[in-house]
Amino acid sequence: MLQISRRADYAVRTILELSRLPGETHISAGDLAVRTQVPKSFLHKIVADLVKAGLVLTYKGPSGGLTLARPARTINVLNVIEAVDGPVCLNACLLRPRECPRDAICPAHTFWGRLQQTVLAELEAATFDGLAQEADDLADQPRLIPLEIPYVLQHDWT
Repeated sequence: MLQISRRADYAVRTILELSRLPGETHISAGDLAVRTQVPKSFLHKIVADLVKAGLVLTYKGPSGGLTLARPARTINVLNVIEAVDGPVCLNACLLRPRECPRDAICPAHTFWGRLQQTVLAELEAATFDGLAQEADDLADQPRLIPLEIPYVLQHDWT
C-alpha cells in the first residue's frame, strides 16, 4: 500500500495546528499533543526534526513553547513530509536514475516519473495558510462525509 508514514501524518497535524495560532503565539508541547492527538513522546521526536528543518522554533521557560519558524504561507506539505521522512519518491528507480538496466525500456518507469511529478506538485501547492483556513472553516461547519468518498480507494481485493 502506498501510504504516508505516521510520522508524516503527525508532522502535518503539528504544523497545521501551529499555523492556526494567532500571530507569534507559542503553545506548550503538552497542549499541542492534546490538540493534535499526537502522543507527547512522539511529538518531541517530530518537533526535533521540524526544528532541524527550520520549520518550528522552540522556547524554554514558563512562557515558552512552540511556534512556526516562518509564515504558514511559505511552508508546504512537501516541506513537512521531507523534514520527517526524507525525499518523497514513489520508486527507487526515480531516486537513482540509470541504476536499473530497464529504465530505458520500461513503460512503468515513465509512468512512475509522471506520477511522481504530479504528487510532488500537489504536495508543494498545499501550503499551511490554506490548510489552516480550511481547518477554521471546518471547525465552524464540519463537512458531511458521504458513504462513498470519491478520493478513497475502493478496491475488491478478492
